[in-house]
Amino acid sequence: MSYLNPDKEKMSPLQRNLLRVLRIFLLIAGIYITIFGGANGAERIFGILILIALAIINAPAFFTKGRIHALPVEIELLLLAMVLFELVGGDALGLYVKLPHYDNFMHFMLPLYIALIGMMVVYTMYFYGKLKASYTTMAVLIVIVTIGFGGMLEMGEYTYDTYLSKGPLGQITGNTQMQGSPTQDPLDDTMNDLFTDTAGGIVGAALGVLLIRRNEKRGSHWKVADEVGELIK
Repeated sequence: MSYLNPDKEKMSPLQRNLLRVLRIFLLIAGIYITIFGGANGAERIFGILILIALAIINAPAFFTKGRIHALPVEIELLLLAMVLFELVGGDALGLYVKLPHYDNFMHFMLPLYIALIGMMVVYTMYFYGKLKASYTTMAVLIVIVTIGFGGMLEMGEYTYDTYLSKGPLGQITGNTQMQGSPTQDPLDDTMNDLFTDTAGGIVGAALGVLLIRRNEKRGSHWKVADEVGELIK
């Protein structure tokens, strides 16, 4: 097993090929953006962040020489998708500015990913007897946590716009304002982001419950619990 050769015994051929394509594409994109910049040639910081994200995602397996397995393929695919749409598309390619509703899309998809990963974790705890709760309770808990993450993100955007965007950090990131969009003023943008975060969290949690129940109807369990269980035991 290596970065370019994922463990084929733990995933389907489709998952393996998709994982390999995302890993290779993001590695090349990270190096290219770090050297040449993105849409305006001044987004090198995002190339560095892409490479850091890839390093963090693959750090456990790399530094322990396989004693700690890589992240479950489902979680890694979601994390790589987050890096692709956020750091490559939204930041380096400037889609937040170029596409009027890209911000809405991201504020729906990122919470969806987070909520779905959260459902994987809490279901694993439930499966191994470390958590006693109904699936509905799990989903509500994950949605609330996801909304909290969305609120923290909005506070971070406000802090950056108000105190940091005109300083050295703003010069590195191109002085881009986080709040507001081509179609909305900052207040409307913030409130719509929070509503969209909530919708994404609900859909992600509901999708998790759907996958759990679908596997139970087949007389089995959501297999992601096996691999997540190895990480949290």
